[in-house]
Amino acid sequence: MNFEAVKAWYTESVRRRIRNCGLAGVFGIILMPFALTLAVTLIFAVLHGFGHRREESMSVSTAVWISLAVIPLMFIGNRFTPRQSLLDKWAGDGPPDSLGERYKRRAEVYVAVILWILFAGPRLIDWSIDSFRERTRLKNLDVHSCSAVLWLLLSRYKKVPYEDIQTAIPWLDMEATIPHVMAIPGVVTLNTHPQGLSLTQDMRDMMRAGNYD
Repeated sequence: MNFEAVKAWYTESVRRRIRNCGLAGVFGIILMPFALTLAVTLIFAVLHGFGHRREESMSVSTAVWISLAVIPLMFIGNRFTPRQSLLDKWAGDGPPDSLGERYKRRAEVYVAVILWILFAGPRLIDWSIDSFRERTRLKNLDVHSCSAVLWLLLSRYKKVPYEDIQTAIPWLDMEATIPHVMAIPGVVTLNTHPQGLSLTQDMRDMMRAGNYD
């Protein structure tokens, strides 16, 4: 596979990723109001339901205003709440060995679902911002330089040390290009001496076949 073919493949790959990042960013912005509405509705239902159980029930307007006032707190809480997958946590803990542990895990599920609903809006905004940042990064890529490194890695069936990359491509700005190359899915960073880069076999097969997924 010659350099021009690698550059054409990578150029199209970057173009598709730019499009997908843009769509993801817009999609997150569109969904965010619906997520916030769902969260506010949940809070209102809790407040209104709690009020009905008391002798002096909370008025509908008060419950609505309190629910709306919580929106800024959702964004603040999203910044400080750790994002942990319960499935990963439970996989490490193993199956529950007591009835109390089962109830504890059930409570964790309820809390996780509630937090997911409350923080869905803020996290959609974070997702959109990250997507637009990635889109900007991709648009500013030096495609020619990254393609040269990919072509070199594809032509070698073993790790290519950084020194060899600079020797093979003397005009390459290593400091500016290598971080972008390392961010490409399928590029492997090898830290054993001498440090260098390589490609996964799937990446090699995908490039040669002209696939982009």
